[in-house]
Amino acid sequence: MLTHSLQTFLTGRTQDPDIRLAGSALSQLATRGSLVVLLGVAMISHLPHIGATPVEAFTFSTVTDPANPIVTDGGHTGSRYYGASWIDYDGDDDLDLFVDVDALYRNDGGGSFTRVLGSGLGDGQVTSPGFSMSGNSWGDYDNDGDLDAFIAGEASYLYRNDGSDTFTRITTGAIGGGTANRGWTCAWGDYDDDGNLDLVIIHPAGFIPGGPALPNMLFKNDGPPNYTFTQVFSGPIVTGLDSYTVGSWSDYDCDGDIDFFIGSGPAGAVQPDNLYRNLLVESGTATFERILDAPIGSESQDGQLWNWIDYDNDRDLDAFVTNWNGGVGGLNNRLYRQESDGSFTSITDQPLTTDTDVSLASLWGDFDNDGDLDCYVGNDGAGPSRLYENNGDGTFNARVDTPISVPVGARRGGCLGDYDNDGDLDLFANGPLALRALYRNDSPASNFLTVTLAGSPTNRSAIGAKVHAHAVIDGNPVWQMREVSGQNSFQGHNSLRVHFGFGDATSVDSLVVEWPGGGTSELTGVGTNQFIVMIEGGTADAPDLEPLPDLEVSTLPNPFVGETRIGFSVASDSPVEVAVHDVHGRRVRTLISGYSLPQGRQQILWDGTSDEGTTLPGGIYLYRVRQGNRQESGSLTLMR
Repeated sequence: MLTHSLQTFLTGRTQDPDIRLAGSALSQLATRGSLVVLLGVAMISHLPHIGATPVEAFTFSTVTDPANPIVTDGGHTGSRYYGASWIDYDGDDDLDLFVDVDALYRNDGGGSFTRVLGSGLGDGQVTSPGFSMSGNSWGDYDNDGDLDAFIAGEASYLYRNDGSDTFTRITTGAIGGGTANRGWTCAWGDYDDDGNLDLVIIHPAGFIPGGPALPNMLFKNDGPPNYTFTQVFSGPIVTGLDSYTVGSWSDYDCDGDIDFFIGSGPAGAVQPDNLYRNLLVESGTATFERILDAPIGSESQDGQLWNWIDYDNDRDLDAFVTNWNGGVGGLNNRLYRQESDGSFTSITDQPLTTDTDVSLASLWGDFDNDGDLDCYVGNDGAGPSRLYENNGDGTFNARVDTPISVPVGARRGGCLGDYDNDGDLDLFANGPLALRALYRNDSPASNFLTVTLAGSPTNRSAIGAKVHAHAVIDGNPVWQMREVSGQNSFQGHNSLRVHFGFGDATSVDSLVVEWPGGGTSELTGVGTNQFIVMIEGGTADAPDLEPLPDLEVSTLPNPFVGETRIGFSVASDSPVEVAVHDVHGRRVRTLISGYSLPQGRQQILWDGTSDEGTTLPGGIYLYRVRQGNRQESGSLTLMR
């Protein structure tokens, strides 16, 4: 059995505020944050239990900050079909955003983003006047610890991450074909389980300008030392022509190898989609056969994206398929529930399968942190996009009480990720011009866990891994499952970090990772409200694991009126950050960030005001002190 380890997951960067240092040492410690040490080799930063609030509505805010380039750059013209992905490309433990074909937004913490210019991303991409397309997929193809990008389109290229906001376009070998590899989108996945990410490019016949129709393309990663690629020319995935749209990898039958699913909608007509079962486990060789089983392999679709998710928490993967107009101006999407015997039942009586739309993207995540997966559907027609709440009993409610489902018009893509590191999933909706938008999730606080995976010897990005979490939620034992994917939106993907909601559960009884190569790792008794990293076999590089002195955080007085002192020990000259959050996880005051303080005992005063200088209402607030790999948190009670 593979060993496993954890490492503190650091969050965010902020602008430097004014600093108020007070005194030297405190005579006594009133409260103490916590560092949980597991297995003797790794740390988890543990936030205090916030306390679950019954969630009656999804609460989202439209981000309108004029200093945020994600908001001000605006969308593409209506003839562009472009993807987007949340990714941590610079390894600073907050989520950055990439929008095709070349827009990279670096997360600077505190809700601030900077558009990175001159990164090299998008160099060589071709954009025809009028109709054009581009899709992206991110993964660590060379297993060096950072995420690389592949961008498909009228020309398709691999971009190697070289650090310092710099990417190198690969123009050699089979993978560097450019216009010879043109396609609609792409997806990373290790289909032969050799620990190296392979790549597929999807080519819809008749839709890509620049030359005749091509088959799909599959590139096998040759691995170290050079990480070149060999194109695969045999097998059903890469032979023949069809109206392929988006392709996604998933181990839908949970047999240990990833299978492949292509939405193949003819964009106005219907036919069965192209679904393929991987025979690696059965035969020892990674070959594919077409899935013809009813209903998933036989029902006619105007299929766009197959998303495999465990919406009913029974630890197998169910399927959701978005459909375009089907030749009749709109077509119902499809939900297939997997049964215990591996068969599928078509669910036809829920709003996410009865609403008639022109759908492209589907994004699945636990928006309200109640322990089940909800769904956002991005539509391409003249109507609104959709938001569906999972009721936890196999049924869904259509939610129309948030700004997400208000705008009318094309919202073709998008991605989910917790960009502000407050424990809930935020949404970037990608659409033409003013329909592009960023939504911050402000739903009432419930407990969560976010897990970043580092594979070794399997692929470093852990694409294809499954994470299972068991907890008692509202008195009921619940298993949840997530699968890490490099293509689970329309031409892009959600964050590779795994997010769980846990409602009122303050601990996770069991957290199990099934790595793509077949190994497993397990943790028990993990506290909620944490960001953690799980490392396969303990062999992947990680931030410093050496023992570090305790921060010894304290607050006096607490409760307080007027001012309180947050005290902590400084053991090195590395920068210190002290921040205060409200009970919803929103940062309300940054007391210090990016400053090196003298070693020894330090104190910082907080007077109960926000970064804007406004007086905050009385109540419970959360503080966090961070220096290097050390992080401690606690609660404060402000009296008014």
